[in-house]
Amino acid sequence: MRPVDISRKFGISTATIRKYELLGLTPPVSRSHAGYRVFSSEHVAYIACVREMLPAFSLIEITKIFEAVMSGEIDTALWIANKKQADLYREKLIAEKIAKSLLRRNGHQINVNRKELTINDISQETGVPATTIRHWDRVGLISVKRSPENNYRIFTTEHIKQILTIYALKLSLYSNHQKYSIEQIRESMYSFDYNDKNEILTMITAIEQHLSDMNRDQMKATSALFHLCVQVETNQFD
Repeated sequence: MRPVDISRKFGISTATIRKYELLGLTPPVSRSHAGYRVFSSEHVAYIACVREMLPAFSLIEITKIFEAVMSGEIDTALWIANKKQADLYREKLIAEKIAKSLLRRNGHQINVNRKELTINDISQETGVPATTIRHWDRVGLISVKRSPENNYRIFTTEHIKQILTIYALKLSLYSNHQKYSIEQIRESMYSFDYNDKNEILTMITAIEQHLSDMNRDQMKATSALFHLCVQVETNQFD
């Protein structure tokens, strides 16, 4: 097949096909005696998989996965994709904590009673990684005191609500197809109204729908990847 044939088959430009080649998303493409690039059913299989995976994976992520596939490291490729799904599930769990914290569903109570909490306590209670919490402290999204004895961060239960709110605003940006930035989060925090339960419910509903949509996209992407892996292992391409 010629580049134009691939272009018509997938409804993409020849420039996009060339970009996939340059990124290493297809095996090396041979050329005809006249110098034209010639695509086989193997190349078509890789491009078809890219198109299925794009709604859930970035080109950088797909490139890393395909490097493993082309090296014959099929299980490595599948584990990379699996981690993406695990990360999404973690966000689902955080979203559930957000709903309980901001809406007080089912009489939710914070699971810690101590006045002073460590960063590990906060991470466990919110589900947000400690590295993320440290970053938010450094950029001023949260304000955390330090212990005079060892300079460790000292958190309170109020930080739990703040951190979950920040994460909610972050997910809300994604659900509205906006890019996440510290400045946007900071501006949103100034105007955030904890008493406006209707607005909070609307935000949480949008977040939950976004995560469900992402889950479906990831399932489709993983299915396409598995199909490609089977083709590569059997050397039989559709």
